[in-house]
Amino acid sequence: MRNGLQEWMDGYITITVRGKRFERMLNMAVREGIRIWNIRRVGQEVGRCDILIRDYFRLRPFLKETGCRPHVERRGGLPFWLVRLRRRAGLVIGASLFLVGLYMLSSFVWEVEVRGVKQMRPEAVSMAAAQLGIKEGVWKAKLKESHVLQRELLNLLPEASRVIVDIQGTKAIIQVVEKEEPEKPVPPSPRHLVAKKRAVVHTILPEAGRSMVKVNQFVEKGQMLISGIIGNEARQKAVAARGTVKGEVWYVSNISIPLTQVHYRLTGERQQKQYLLVGPYAVQVWPFKEQPFAQAESSEERFQPSYAGFTSPIGWKTVTQAEVQPVRRELSMDEALAAAKQAAREDVLRQAGKDAVIQDEKVLHAKRENGKVYLSIHFSVLEDIAVEQPILGLPPAPNANGNP
Repeated sequence: MRNGLQEWMDGYITITVRGKRFERMLNMAVREGIRIWNIRRVGQEVGRCDILIRDYFRLRPFLKETGCRPHVERRGGLPFWLVRLRRRAGLVIGASLFLVGLYMLSSFVWEVEVRGVKQMRPEAVSMAAAQLGIKEGVWKAKLKESHVLQRELLNLLPEASRVIVDIQGTKAIIQVVEKEEPEKPVPPSPRHLVAKKRAVVHTILPEAGRSMVKVNQFVEKGQMLISGIIGNEARQKAVAARGTVKGEVWYVSNISIPLTQVHYRLTGERQQKQYLLVGPYAVQVWPFKEQPFAQAESSEERFQPSYAGFTSPIGWKTVTQAEVQPVRRELSMDEALAAAKQAAREDVLRQAGKDAVIQDEKVLHAKRENGKVYLSIHFSVLEDIAVEQPILGLPPAPNANGNP
C-alpha cells in the first residue's frame, strides 16, 4: 500500500526510461523490493514512472542488463524542497520572523470593550477589569480562566447582576447585565369609589374601605359605592378604597348597514418604480413611461447603507403597486341584519370597556330603506361601574368632652 506522506518525506523523482525491454526492467526491480509507481507508456519504446531517491541507484544493474537508458524528468519531496529553501535563506528567515512576530502580537490584548452598561459608567467597569489584569497590552497567557475573571469582576461591581468576559483574538469584550431595581410603589392617595354610570349593582366586592350600596340597588352616576373613610365618629381614617363593583348598564345602539357591499381584490397585475434617494429627495429612474392603475395598493422598500451608526444619504427605493378591482355584493335582509347586530355588539363593548359582557339584547326596530338596513337594538351589559374619586378632606372628629 502506498504512503504518499512517506514518499514525500523520503523524496522521489520521475524518470523517463528508453529501451525495448522496459517491462522486463520493471519486473526485475519489483522482485528486488524497489517501490515504483505511476507507471505509464509515453511512446513506443519510452516509459515513465516515479521512484524513491534511495532506490534510483539500485536500478543501475537492471538498466545495464536490459539496455535501457534513464533520464530524470522531475524531482519532488522534502529533500529537494529543503535544497530550494537553502538557496533562499533570507526569505525563509524573514518569513519565520514575520510569523513569530504575528504570533507574539496576537498573544496580547490590545483593546478592551465594555458592553451592556446603561446606568453604570463604562470607565468604572474598565477600572475594575484593570485591577484583574484585563487591560491593553496584557499577555493573554497571564490572564485567569474566564469563569474566574467573571466571578471576581462581579464582586467588584455590586451594581451588576451578571458579567461575561470573552476574549476574541486581541479584543477583550466585557458584557455587563445590570441589576434591575424594582420601582418603589407610590402609596395611593385616599379616595372613594363612585359610580361612573347609572346602573343596577350586580356584585360588590370591597377590598379596602366601606361598602355603601347593596346588590340589586339602583345607583346614579357619581353615587358613592365604596367609601374610603373607615372607623367611627370618634376616630376616622381615610384610605384608598379598593374593590370590584359590577353593575348592569343599558345601551341603545342605532346602526345602519348598506345592502350593497364593495370589496377589493387583487388582479395579479403589478408594477415597480425605482427611485434614487439623495438626502430628502427621491428621483424616479425607472420606468420612463408609467401606466398607472385606476386603483392600486402600494408598498415600498428602502435601502440605505449604514456603518458604525452612520447612514449614507444616498440610497435606493422600490415602490411596488398592485392593481385592485372593486367587487360589489348584494346582501340579503338576513345577512344585513346579522352584520348590523355584530357591528352594534362591537360598538357597545367598546363603550363598556374591558371585561364587559353582554347579558341580553333586544331588537327595538328594524327597517329597509334607500338601499340600507336601519336597526335599533337594546343591550343589557354587565360591566365595571366603579371610578376613583379623591378625598379632599376628613370631617372633623368631635372632642372627648362633647364640645365642638
